[in-house]
Amino acid sequence: RLTDAQALALFHADGPALDALCAVADDVRKSVVGDEVTYIVTRNINFTNVCYTGCRFCAFAQRRTDADAYTLSLDQVADRARQAWEVGAVEVCMQGGIHPDLPGTAYFDIARAVKERVPGMHVHAFSPMEVVNGATRTGLSIREWLTAAKEAGLDSIPGTAAEILDDEVRWVLTKGKLPTATWIEVITTAHELGLRSSSTMMYGHVDQPRHWLGHLRTLASLQQRT
Repeated sequence: RLTDAQALALFHADGPALDALCAVADDVRKSVVGDEVTYIVTRNINFTNVCYTGCRFCAFAQRRTDADAYTLSLDQVADRARQAWEVGAVEVCMQGGIHPDLPGTAYFDIARAVKERVPGMHVHAFSPMEVVNGATRTGLSIREWLTAAKEAGLDSIPGTAAEILDDEVRWVLTKGKLPTATWIEVITTAHELGLRSSSTMMYGHVDQPRHWLGHLRTLASLQQRT
């Protein structure tokens, strides 16, 4: 394991040093997984763009009264899943804004609507922010809410809303969104329930290399534990 100083030195690599680092990384990649590239066909279904969270970087969110605001019906969500299945998709990734009128049970209804229309579709849905929103609105614990979502058809969750897992950055960038500890709690609980997750990292804004290192260390620790 690299020390923090060694890891930060790699993050600061540039020019010939960066080329050499990339070459080493590519050699490791080739020895571990080879040259075969795999992928799945998926469709994103954003069921609403109405959101009142107020992240500073967002160009997606609309207010209810905005001309571009929308909220899909359950039939519209299911129709999109069916269309995707018919052209070869095996997964739908579903996320939406934090709509103030959306009940916490709506997420269960969305997952169920897809599974009823397309039973074989993998449902990859609901960010940790949405999980917390749903749990809060239903009065359930995070574990209870995720259990109910899984029963409704949820197969895995996108680890979005991670941005940079450092509250120093999050306070500036996503004030009002999840603190790091809550994001970790949601993902940890999901893993314990058999729901796999992805994780995002959004960098190049108010962050610094030391924040990238902390973010990746946090993810590595979470992965090792769960």
